[in-house]
Amino acid sequence: MIIGGYKLSPGLGRLQIPLVHQPSMEDVESIICEYSKFDGVVSLSITPEPESGPYEIILYADSGSYLLMLNQCLDDGEHVVRTLNNASAGTELIEVLGDYYQASLITRDIGVVISCFQEFLNFGNVSSSVLSF
Repeated sequence: MIIGGYKLSPGLGRLQIPLVHQPSMEDVESIICEYSKFDGVVSLSITPEPESGPYEIILYADSGSYLLMLNQCLDDGEHVVRTLNNASAGTELIEVLGDYYQASLITRDIGVVISCFQEFLNFGNVSSSVLSF
């Protein structure tokens, strides 16, 4: 696996995160925790990419709002994205890095984000009860 991305820093602009090959749990947690202080994007990817199944989890962070997307290839070659689905959060639109998403797709809990990244690191997947179609 490989983890990388960028942070947005006021005054400094876009700061690239050095790629980490075969990251440890501590690497993943340390990198994700940075996004509680900074906006930006980070992804954890399986390399080489499998022909089917999940292959990448991405975090989009903006002012304490976190959008998680798990990219997956199906057996028939179709591509799907799994996200959080907190229906009780409603349909209000929340801006994340210039785009708007329903509140049901967003969490403000960095612990959920860390847990999803760690599960993906350990198992190459995240429970469908957490990230669904």
